[in-house]
Amino acid sequence: MRHTIILLLIVCQSLIAYANDEFDSCQSFADIAPQRPELPPPEGDLIQIFADQAVVQEKQGSSIFSGNVLMQQADQILSTPIIEYNRNNEVIDAENKFTLWNNKFIMRGGKLQLRSDNQGEMSNAEYWLLQRRARGYARKIIKQSKNIVILKDSSYTTCASKKAFWRLNASTISLNEETSQGVANHVTLRLLDVPVLYFPYLSFPLGKNRQSGFLAPNFAISDETGTEFILPYYFNLAPHYDLLVTPRIMSRRGILFKNEFRYLTQTAEGNINAEYLPYDSSKGESRTLLGFQHQGMLTKRLSTDINVNYVSDNRYFEELGNNISTSSITHLERRGDISYAGNGWRGLGRVQMFQTIDPNSEARPYQRLPQIILETNLPEKNQQFNFSLGSEFVRFDRNIDAIEGPIGNRIHLTSSLSYPWRTSSSFIVPKLSLLYTHYDLENVDEENQEETAKYDRFLYRFSADSGLFFERDLNFFKRDLVQTLEPRLFYRNTSYDDQSMLPIFDTARHDLSFYQLFREDSFNGVDRVDDNHQLTVAVTSRLFGTKTGLEHLRASIGQIYYFEDQQVALPTENLEEQNQNYSSNIIMELATQLNQSLRITSSFRWDPHTDDTEQSVLQMRYQTDSKNIFNFSYRLREDSIEQTDMSFHWALNSRWNVLGRWNVSLPDKKTLEVFSGLEYSSCCWAVRGIVRRYLNSDDNGYLNAFFIQLHLKGLGGVGKKADTFLADSIPGFQDHF
Repeated sequence: MRHTIILLLIVCQSLIAYANDEFDSCQSFADIAPQRPELPPPEGDLIQIFADQAVVQEKQGSSIFSGNVLMQQADQILSTPIIEYNRNNEVIDAENKFTLWNNKFIMRGGKLQLRSDNQGEMSNAEYWLLQRRARGYARKIIKQSKNIVILKDSSYTTCASKKAFWRLNASTISLNEETSQGVANHVTLRLLDVPVLYFPYLSFPLGKNRQSGFLAPNFAISDETGTEFILPYYFNLAPHYDLLVTPRIMSRRGILFKNEFRYLTQTAEGNINAEYLPYDSSKGESRTLLGFQHQGMLTKRLSTDINVNYVSDNRYFEELGNNISTSSITHLERRGDISYAGNGWRGLGRVQMFQTIDPNSEARPYQRLPQIILETNLPEKNQQFNFSLGSEFVRFDRNIDAIEGPIGNRIHLTSSLSYPWRTSSSFIVPKLSLLYTHYDLENVDEENQEETAKYDRFLYRFSADSGLFFERDLNFFKRDLVQTLEPRLFYRNTSYDDQSMLPIFDTARHDLSFYQLFREDSFNGVDRVDDNHQLTVAVTSRLFGTKTGLEHLRASIGQIYYFEDQQVALPTENLEEQNQNYSSNIIMELATQLNQSLRITSSFRWDPHTDDTEQSVLQMRYQTDSKNIFNFSYRLREDSIEQTDMSFHWALNSRWNVLGRWNVSLPDKKTLEVFSGLEYSSCCWAVRGIVRRYLNSDDNGYLNAFFIQLHLKGLGGVGKKADTFLADSIPGFQDHF
C-alpha cells in the first residue's frame, strides 16, 4: 500500500513544477479534503488497528475488522468501514470506501486491495497532494510490481472547485521507478471542460532527473506572424549537454525551426542557438539566425569569452522576434576574448566585429582586429606610493567602400604614480600620469598623408583629489538623524597637443554629470585627451537615520573652474562659445527617501552664463511591494528632448492588477509609447492582456499590438512572454507569471 501511494505522488510531482508562492491566495487543501483523524503516533514501524468489532478466524487464516476502522502505520492512516485480511493469500481488502492520509497527500476511493509481491489495486480514487497543491482522480490504480504502477483514466489539476478551470486527463499513465520514467497516453488539456490540446503520447522523468520529451506548448497572435503554435521538444543527450528543438508554426510566414544546444563542463559552459525559416511566405526567401556564447577556463589563470551572432536580414528581430523587446536591437556583436589574470596584472586579447542591422549606413562601428591590453591590477595602499601601468594595441578596421574614413593601428601607453592619504575625516590623492599614443593609419587624406599617416602624442597629467567629512547629530520631527557635510576639491592639469588630425575610432565625450566633475578626462576613449587646466569645487550633505541607516536626504552641488581655454574637441564640437566662460555649468543633485516606499531623485545642469536650465531629470518611485509600483520621470535636454514618462503596476485587490506606461514628447505633444494592461489571478490560473501603441522609428507612424498571456498555475503559460518588455518599461517590475 505504501509503495502505491508514493509512486502516485511521484508522477504528479514529475508532471508539474512551479513556485510555491503561486498559491498564496488559495485555500489550503487540508481544509477542503477529508480531515485527518487525531491519533497518537505509533512506536516504530508497528501497525495499529482500531475498530468497533473484530472477527478472527484462525483456522481459515482470515481477520475481519468492521465499524469505524482505522489502521495506522508511521505517518499513514487508513479509514474504512470494513477491512479483511487473508493471511494465507496475504491479501488486504477494503471493499466499501476508504480514505488514506499521509503528510504529503490525502486519498479517497471506493475499493482497495493490497496483495503480496508489492501488488495491489485501487478503484475510483480521488487524491489531494498537500505540498504541491494539486488534486485529481483515477478510475483505477494498478500496482504491478515493486517498481511499476499504472493509472487508468486519471486527471490532474490545481483548481479547488469541482468545476475546475483547467484539467489534464490521461487514459493511461505508466510509472517505472526502476528506470525513473513515466509514460502517458492520450493526454488532453481541458479548459472549462472544453478540450484544447491533445497529445497521443508523452514521456516524463520521475523525480528531478531530466528526460527527453515534449514541453508545454505556446500560442501567440501578432500582425507580423499571424497565429503561432510552438511545441518544444527536449533532448536529454547527456548529463552535461542537451538540446531543445522548437518548431514554430506561423500562419503568415511558414515553419521556423529553432534549436538551442547547451553544454556545461567543469571548466566551461555555453550554448549554440540556431533558427532557420526555409521559406518566408511573406518575404519570399529563407531566413536564418545563429548565436554562439561560450565562457571557459583554459587554466587557473587563462579564460575565454566568446559571443558570436548573425541574422540573415535587418528586419529579422522586428518581424520574427518572439519577445516584444527585441525590435530595438541595432547591432549584433561578434567577439572573442582571451584573458589572463596574473599576480598584480592582467591581460586581454580581443577580436571584435559587429553586424549592423540599423538601416542607417553611417551607424557602423569600427572592428577591433585585434585588441591587446596589458595592465597592472594592484590594490591601493594608503600613505604609500602606488604605481600603475597600462598598455593597449588595437587594429581598427571597417568597410571603407561603405563609409569613407581612416583605418589603422593605435598603441596607447599610460603610467601613473599616486600617494593617497586617507583618514576617517579627510583624504587627498595626488597623482601624476604619463600618456603616450602612436597611430599608424591608412586611407588618410592624400595631401597630408605624410603628416597624418603616422602620429605620436606624448602628454602628462597631474591631478589631486581631496575632501573632508564633517557630521553632527540632529533631532528632526522627533527623529534621530546624522547630518554630514562633505566638501571636495578636485584639481587636474593636462598638457596640450594638437589632435585635430587624429581619427575618432572609439571615443566620445562624457555627458556632464556630478560624477563627471571628478573624472581625469572628459572623453571615454583615447582618440582625444582633453587639455583642461581646471578645479572642481563641490559639496555634498546627507541625512541618515541613526536607527535605520536609511539615507533620507542627499544634496550635492558642484562646478568646474577653468584656468585656461580648452582646445581639444571632437570634430563635431565648437569650443569657441564654451571658452568665453571660465566655469562650467552648475551640477546639482537631490535625492530624498522619506520612507521605505517613496524615493525621489533629481539632477539639474544649469548654465549660469545664460540663466538657462540645460538639462534636468526628475524621477519618483513609490513602491510598497513587488505588486504596487508607481513611477514618474521628467527629462529635459535643451534643444533635444523634453519628455514625461509614467509607468505603474498596481494591485486593485487580491485578484486584479492594472499596469501601464505613457511616454510623451512635450514639444510636439506626441505620444512616443503608451500601453495598458490588466491582470487577473485566481487560485489556479491567471491571465494578462496588454494593448500597446508605439511610434515606429522607420516611417514615424504608429504600430499597434495586443498581447495576452494565460498562465495555468502548476502547469505553465500560453502566449507571447512580455516579462522582459515590462521590466524595461516599468522600473521595479517583477514578473509573477
